[in-house]
Amino acid sequence: MPTCLLGKPYQVPTRNQFPAASLLLLTALACASASAETLNFEALPTGDLHTTTVNLPQAHILGLGTTFYSREFFAGAGGSICSGFYPDDVSLSYAKDLQITFTTAVSQLSLEAIGYDDGDSVTISAYAGSSLRGSRQVDTDNGAVDFSAFSGVTKLVFDDQSTGSGFAYGKFSFTSLTSPVPAPATGLLMLLGVAALGPFAGRRQAA
Repeated sequence: MPTCLLGKPYQVPTRNQFPAASLLLLTALACASASAETLNFEALPTGDLHTTTVNLPQAHILGLGTTFYSREFFAGAGGSICSGFYPDDVSLSYAKDLQITFTTAVSQLSLEAIGYDDGDSVTISAYAGSSLRGSRQVDTDNGAVDFSAFSGVTKLVFDDQSTGSGFAYGKFSFTSLTSPVPAPATGLLMLLGVAALGPFAGRRQAA
């Protein structure tokens, strides 16, 4: 017997119609997936931030030096950030460790380590909770760092072993594993998909 959906007659799907209903639901869920995100440092002042912590919407950044530095020109759009300290009253080094803890677990993660001098070296490790997922070593030259093989990354640890001036880090790209709230049109599609599956499930239980 036909039922009513949103005020319109609706026919219970047959077995042959079931794949189409499934496809509709899968399409709706795909529309709700998150797009690529970045860590954008452009809103921060350029230079000494006079702090060792930075909070962005997607991540909390902790520097293990005496101060943080932000530089727009290190990595172009989005800028970059580094952890620095003063080994004496005159010189400044950017070769200090830092940690980035993401607000939600991420996948498809990549970034760029921007070096300066011979002797610059850093090990970057990706964690899912307390579990080490993988590490990457960057020496001297600027290097793209790819963690896209790992899903569920919650933290990055930067262990700087530089004897030069150290690294800055920028061009972060990742996908949050928490889907955003669906737009109204997407929500309607999902409702239609679920409604299409409901009567079929009821028929299977009654069989």
